Amino acid sequence: MSEAQDLILVGEQGLMERRRFSRIGFNMAAELTVDSMVYPFSQVENLGVGGCSLKTAAQFRVGTPCRFWLPFETTVKMGVEVFGEIVRCDEETVSVCFTKITPESLFHLQNVIRFNASDPDRIDDEIRHHPALR
Repeated sequence: MSEAQDLILVGEQGLMERRRFSRIGFNMAAELTVDSMVYPFSQVENLGVGGCSLKTAAQFRVGTPCRFWLPFETTVKMGVEVFGEIVRCDEETVSVCFTKITPESLFHLQNVIRFNASDPDRIDDEIRHHPALR
């Protein structure tokens, strides 16, 4: 990933930005890397352009940087790679606010959300009206 291609999704008000987007349930495997440890998940509880939530008993410190990886196939290294930070963690769930993504991963993430949303037009409106995502 080239630093020149990185797209900053959220700034100092990351939590407010995250809430501007619809979320979908996504029954697909994902990984969360925190402090060099990779945590596999069988599904994503909810996923949006601004963040995700994952069911886990693992405990993470709020504010910790992380990497979210949503592989499209297990045999190839193609998927959505997003960097973010832990914004909430309780006994059952960890929530991540996305902070950095490449244009290619953003394109794939938007399409995953559109395809799985009950109202794809709403997703398009959210993307169209958010300056950081155009």
